[in-house]
Amino acid sequence: MRRERIAGQQREALVGRAENVDGRILAVVRALTWDQVVARRLERSSLDVRAPRERLLEVAGATCGVHAQLGTGAELALSARIEGVTRNDVREALWETRELVKANTLRTTLHLHPADDFALWRSLRTGDDRWRTGAWLDRQELTLAEAERLRERVLAVLDDGEPRTRAEIGAAIGGPLGARLAADSWGHCLAPAGELLCQGPPRGRNVTFARCDRWLPGFRALAQDEARREACRRYLATYGPARRAEVEHWLALKLADDVWRSLDLEEVDVEGHSTFVLAGDTFSERSPGGVRLLSHYDVYVIACHPRDRLIPGQIERIFLRGAGPHPSLLVDGLVAGVWRRTQRGRRVELLVEPFRRLTTAQRAELADDAARVAATFGAEPVLEIV
Repeated sequence: MRRERIAGQQREALVGRAENVDGRILAVVRALTWDQVVARRLERSSLDVRAPRERLLEVAGATCGVHAQLGTGAELALSARIEGVTRNDVREALWETRELVKANTLRTTLHLHPADDFALWRSLRTGDDRWRTGAWLDRQELTLAEAERLRERVLAVLDDGEPRTRAEIGAAIGGPLGARLAADSWGHCLAPAGELLCQGPPRGRNVTFARCDRWLPGFRALAQDEARREACRRYLATYGPARRAEVEHWLALKLADDVWRSLDLEEVDVEGHSTFVLAGDTFSERSPGGVRLLSHYDVYVIACHPRDRLIPGQIERIFLRGAGPHPSLLVDGLVAGVWRRTQRGRRVELLVEPFRRLTTAQRAELADDAARVAATFGAEPVLEIV
C-alpha cells in the first residue's frame, strides 16, 4: 500500500493504491484525517455555527431526529444548533403548527422529527408486531384476541383526530381492558396500536396520544427496507464515516444484507481506520472548532463513532454504567467535560467540569453558550467552572 498526495481543492484526496503483482490498480481509497471528519460532522449538525431560526425544521431533519425522552433535552439540543430558539418556539412547532412531531421512533425511544420526515422514521419497524408474540402476551397477561381487540378500540377512540390521555382512552374503551390501559403508566397496553400513534400536547403532567394518520394529513407508512435504506443514507450524510456495525448500533436494528449493499458507499481510510462514507461525499479543510454545552441524550454524542475518538479516555463519564449520554461539554467537536444545570427561579446555575484546562478563548465561548442555555428557558445564567 503506498500513498500519494493529489493536487486539487480537496486535500483529503491522499490516495492509497492497492496493486496486484502485475501492477494493476485493484482499489483506490481516499485518506482522511480525524480533524476533517469532526469538522464535517459539526458543520452538518449546525454545531460549528448555529443556523438561523427559519431553518429549524431543516436542522431538526439533519440530526436524524432530536432525542426527546427528556423534553428539556430536546429543547436544549435545538437551541444548541439554531440561533435564538427557545422552548416556546419548540412547543409551538409541536402543538400549534404541527411542523414537528413527537413519537417513539429510533430505538423505540421518543424523538422529534419534522412532520414531512415522520413517516420515514416511523416506518423503520413497519410490520414488527412484537405485541403478537407469545412472550409479550405472556408478560402482559393478554391473549392475542384481547390484544387485537385493544388495538381496534384504541384506534377507534382516536379516529376523530383528537388527542387523549391514557385515562381518557381507557374510559372510552371501558371494561377490564380499558381499566388496564388507564392504569398502565408505562404504556405497554398501547403497543398494539403503537405504529399509528404519536404524541399530542401534554395536559399538565399527563401525556396525550393521537393517531398519526389523523394528526398528520397525508401520513403514509413506507416499506421497511425503503425506510431503513434512507435512514442509513441520512445518518451517513450527517455522522459518517461509519462502519455497518456502528450504523446498526445507532439504529438498534440488524440491517438486511441487500439493504446495506444497495447503499452507494465508498471506503475511506481515516488515519489507519478503515470505514465508509456515501460515495463522493466531500470533506473540507476547515479545522473543527467551537464550544457547546450538550444536554442529556444529545444525538451528536449518541450518533458519532467510534466513541473512543469522540470521548478520548472518558467514555465512562458520559455513558455511566451503560446509561446516558450524560450532559457533555463539547470542545472542537470532541467531548471534553461534563456539566449539570440547576434552575433556581429566574436563575440557571451551570456547573461545568472540563476534563482538561480550557484556554481563555474557550472559557469565553463557554460563557456565551451558558447564556444560550439560560436564554432557552428565559433565565439568567450563573456559570461555575471547576
